[in-house]
Amino acid sequence: MSVLTAPVGASAPRTISGPARITRVVRLHYVNWLTSVVLPWGILMLILGVNLVIWYLIRAGTGETNLDQSTQYTGSIFYLLVYQAILAIVLMSTTFTYSLSLSSTRRDYYLGTALMFVVHSAMFTAGFLLLSYLEQWTHGWGVGGHMFQTIYFGTGPLWQRAFTFYFAMLGTMFLGSIFGAVYVRWRAAGLYVVGAVFLLAVLAAGTVIVRTRSWEAVGAWFQANGSLGVVAWSIPLAAVCAVVAYLGLRRAVPRA
Repeated sequence: MSVLTAPVGASAPRTISGPARITRVVRLHYVNWLTSVVLPWGILMLILGVNLVIWYLIRAGTGETNLDQSTQYTGSIFYLLVYQAILAIVLMSTTFTYSLSLSSTRRDYYLGTALMFVVHSAMFTAGFLLLSYLEQWTHGWGVGGHMFQTIYFGTGPLWQRAFTFYFAMLGTMFLGSIFGAVYVRWRAAGLYVVGAVFLLAVLAAGTVIVRTRSWEAVGAWFQANGSLGVVAWSIPLAAVCAVVAYLGLRRAVPRA
């Protein structure tokens, strides 16, 4: 019986450790960095430019020099959260198969994706904080407007602004990961079904609130908790979304 031996001087096959496979997934998500990083900030700056023009026209047309109260409730920054949820879906739908072809396991892929969400949210939170304080120090970009220093995220101390924006973004990305996992496993048909279920759940909740005349109680709850409390309550929901997305990926089949 013969024994196969490696040629003299040949090195053993290189094995990649689990942490290395996880960080490789993170890098894979940033291959198209224009879509992941540059585009959202570019669109946000465009929105800021449009807002500045609108604020200037309001001041010029009405003579109002203090727009603090009328602009503190602007929802422009929510665009960034919606974009990140969609980005999570796009990234997972375009990188899952390729990542597994590089010998990543489904567990490695999901942990790498979750780590990317954590890092990505921290990076965008740092940018948000910088713009929030620039807006504050320039008294609303010189026209008294608010886009980053709003009642939702940017009126409290540093830790509060960081906490609310970071976990709001992280939560929306994990919410998007559910839809991304559904697409990877069941494709468009799964998205249609989950989207319909999500819409029906929202409509059912609205119906219950209307039938029980609970809108006042709901509004009082939001007012009592504020943005900080609402985001804090959303953290367990984000954790549930993370678990559901992982379970959805466990049996997903890579497809070309």
